[in-house]
This record gives sequence, structure tokens and C-alpha cells, in this order.
Amino acid sequence: MLATAQMSAGVCPQRSEHVQARKVGRDTLLVHLLLKQYHVLNHIAGRIWDLADGKRSGGDIAAEIAEEFNIDRTIVDDDVASTLQTLTDLRLIELKVPS
Repeated sequence: MLATAQMSAGVCPQRSEHVQARKVGRDTLLVHLLLKQYHVLNHIAGRIWDLADGKRSGGDIAAEIAEEFNIDRTIVDDDVASTLQTLTDLRLIELKVPS
């Protein structure tokens, strides 16, 4: 399952270069320029998007989300994996193996 790959220490989600983002209040508006689609992320999914910099693994992102929002890490892992999976399916992020 790809969601497991999203959380792997050897794979780092990275925002697609074809997506522009803007903060709108607490939400994040994403526009995929090639697909001509837009998506709105709530504040936590928006933070996951922000952290998908190609340097952090899904596990690193989950740890940071758990700390920032004071949420139990066991709950956060599944939610972050699911969010990363959705962002990947929508071609908003890509998986990168850091060099």
C-alpha cells in the first residue's frame, strides 16, 4: 500500500512544482496549474502540505504534527499517511528518495 511508503524513512513527500498554494484564513488553497484543478485543505492538512518539502519523511511529518497540535502520535500516523496518500493521488505531492 502506498500509504505505508509515504511513512517510510527512505521516502520523502515533496510538493509538486506544478502546484501553487495560498493561505486563506486557516485553510490552504492549492491550484494544480497543469490539471487546472483546485483543492482546499483544512489547517492541519495545510500544515502537512507545508512540511512536504522533500527532506522530511512521512514519519517526520507525523512527529512534527503530533508535537505542534499536541495530538497522540499513534493517532497522527494514520491520519498523516491518509492525507499524504490523498495528496499523492491528486498529484499535489510526489514521492522523493533523498540523495
